[in-house]
Amino acid sequence: MQNETEMTIDGHPYVLLLNYRQGFQIEKLQERFSQILTKYDYIVGDWGYDQLRLHGFYEVGSKKGSPSQNIDRLEDYLYEYCNFGCAYFVLQNLDVQKPEPIPASAKKKPANRKARERRYKDKAYLEERVYPLKKKRPRKFKPARANNVKKLGKKRHFTIRQKG
Repeated sequence: MQNETEMTIDGHPYVLLLNYRQGFQIEKLQERFSQILTKYDYIVGDWGYDQLRLHGFYEVGSKKGSPSQNIDRLEDYLYEYCNFGCAYFVLQNLDVQKPEPIPASAKKKPANRKARERRYKDKAYLEERVYPLKKKRPRKFKPARANNVKKLGKKRHFTIRQKG
């Protein structure tokens, strides 16, 4: 920490723009800081239930992220996701780190059936597949049994009472 408003975190310079209700605590920030936050232009830290929550925002004219992630929507974020009147702070990242692009070979292959079929149709046909044939066994004819069992008079297991 160079002075109260300028600091270096993981080799990146930051400036403390806003410290509402003394929400900035450098020790807690060092515990909660993650490398993924270096891609954001601004980092907002808010306190809820004695825990520091960090959230990243982009510059106003930036095309990165959704419009709700722009710093001009900070007030909406505070009303929507933070406790009323909670302490918070805003840090500006002076050295924004761009995330490394994922190479095309590392991307996942399509998982749905149509894409998988298309992939197999495009490949050259190498050899004819031979499937093993199972021999059918002739069915033995079983003569139908005649039900010559004499039905005995069934007794009711209950009694029918007459109303009256």
